Amino acid sequence: MLASSKALVQVVFVSTLFVLTGCIGEEDKDENPTNSDGETVDDTSLALNGFWNGGLDQTETLRVLIYNGNVYGLDEDKGFFGTVESPAAEEVDFSLTAYPFSYEDSGNNEFVADGLAISYTINGLLASNTTLVAEYATDASEFGSITLVNDTTYSNNSSLVSLVGQWTTTDIEINITSRGKFLGFNKATGKDCSFEGQFAVINASNSLLSMTINRRNCDDFNGESTGFAAVNGDGELELYLRSGSSLLFMKFAPPTSSGGDTPADGEGETPAEGDEQTPAG
Repeated sequence: MLASSKALVQVVFVSTLFVLTGCIGEEDKDENPTNSDGETVDDTSLALNGFWNGGLDQTETLRVLIYNGNVYGLDEDKGFFGTVESPAAEEVDFSLTAYPFSYEDSGNNEFVADGLAISYTINGLLASNTTLVAEYATDASEFGSITLVNDTTYSNNSSLVSLVGQWTTTDIEINITSRGKFLGFNKATGKDCSFEGQFAVINASNSLLSMTINRRNCDDFNGESTGFAAVNGDGELELYLRSGSSLLFMKFAPPTSSGGDTPADGEGETPAEGDEQTPAG
């Protein structure tokens, strides 16, 4: 009788352990990230992560970054921010807000978008893994088509060491150390704009990095904000930043020589990259 009781206790214990293990496994299961609206991002939308080129009505002037359900876009006269979701297989829907440029310096590849917003509703189809076609409508009664092609650079590796040096435009420079810290200036006559911050690797297998920035005395977009950066297919450094309804886009030519004149933080230390750092939003 005693042996039977022990056996029963063992069975109950093993069964309970199995149930608890199953529960723990479910709780620890990785979930898809949430977008800026707090909604869980579906797998199809996650597969869109990367950089896309195209345009509204075949203008070929639109550059788009999609990351974890959020969308940044730069066109010839406005910036976009919003979200993307997939309601069905091979279908993608964008909800974007467009803002006209409030500051534009094309000579230095610096654009701030803010002001009167126009809402874009975009219904699209994944014609292939790298091509997206869509139709759009706005709350200003505008209609048209969009074609986007993935430039495939998102699958490139990233590292903080690869950013070391002085990146430049005509008048603006950004100096980056081996640990991802940076300091930048606009050296044009009459300009006092400066900015500083930090880059961080999100995943070394992808080109996208997160960043924080603090801008001072600039013509527009001052204060602290967060965003993303990447080296594009032409070797240029692109910045995508957001603060409330304001968007900042910048692009820099690469250093003339690897490493530039920028000293590393902590000589002899291993650069702090670390996969899977928490990205900026």
